[in-house]
Amino acid sequence: MKLQKNMQKSKQNANRINRIKRFLCILFNSFPTGFIIGGIIGVLLSFVINKSGLFITGIVVGVILEQLLLGTKRLFMDWISTRPLNKLLGSIVTDQYPYIFFSSFYRDLTKPKEFRLFRTITSPREKPQEIVGPALVMGEGDATAISLIQGLLIKAGKKPDDIRLERAEKYMDQWGLSSIIIGLHNPKSRVLLSKSEKIPYKFDLNYRVITLREDKIDSIGESKVEYKKGVYIDQTPDSEPTDYAIISKIIDPFHPSKKTLIILAGLGPAGTAGAAYYLVTNYKEISQKTDNFTLLIQVPSGYQSAREVNFDKVADYYQPQR
Repeated sequence: MKLQKNMQKSKQNANRINRIKRFLCILFNSFPTGFIIGGIIGVLLSFVINKSGLFITGIVVGVILEQLLLGTKRLFMDWISTRPLNKLLGSIVTDQYPYIFFSSFYRDLTKPKEFRLFRTITSPREKPQEIVGPALVMGEGDATAISLIQGLLIKAGKKPDDIRLERAEKYMDQWGLSSIIIGLHNPKSRVLLSKSEKIPYKFDLNYRVITLREDKIDSIGESKVEYKKGVYIDQTPDSEPTDYAIISKIIDPFHPSKKTLIILAGLGPAGTAGAAYYLVTNYKEISQKTDNFTLLIQVPSGYQSAREVNFDKVADYYQPQR
């Protein structure tokens, strides 16, 4: 019993010593600012109350005040940095469990010759090594976009365990979920793009062209062939293809809860990854827009080259299917 009391007393003494050490560290780290503030306070206290012993008290008060000011400054700067992000993400931040919806591609494992998988080769002399893969495979652009968006949500204060990463196919009958929807081949993206008039763009020619929702058709030349304007992947020799994507933020049109939905959809993998990269790196500027907006993104050379463009300046004619 006596031994237990001595151990508890030793532990209490150790805690007191640690608290004193922490205070001294704060005290000396605050030099000279805290000392200067404390010195002024100490002089004023000594002059007003006429007790010289209050000079030391003033120094302690000055150090404490400086720490309070620094803490307030840090909180204010954190608030300033996250406020645009909170405004942009809306209910995706305020809800406890936001969703990231993705879509995977299905491989028919009964046809191994047509759907074989190979490891990436590191040397031209090496032969590709065939591997056994899963039936469901995620696209490279989608995977990059998911990684970027998860980082953005963590920056906004969401814990990794609170972010629900789910296949969209499993949630097609569920709306009213604050979510970021990744990829053009995501079934939730397709439903929103086809049914929400808040999005000014639609995808044509089996999702190979981004064009305006309004059905404007031009007749060119004497042949009277009908054309529309749109953007599509431009593959030039000896260079990366120019890809396009949209970033769209809308309020869920299928549920009264008014949850925030953000769609990141590219024609190709670079487009989807580029849309996510542009959102992550330009969220402060994008947050100044309204609750419903859509951006057209061009990705000329890899997803990190993503930039916002004007449709009329980059669109070209194509022949729509009838």
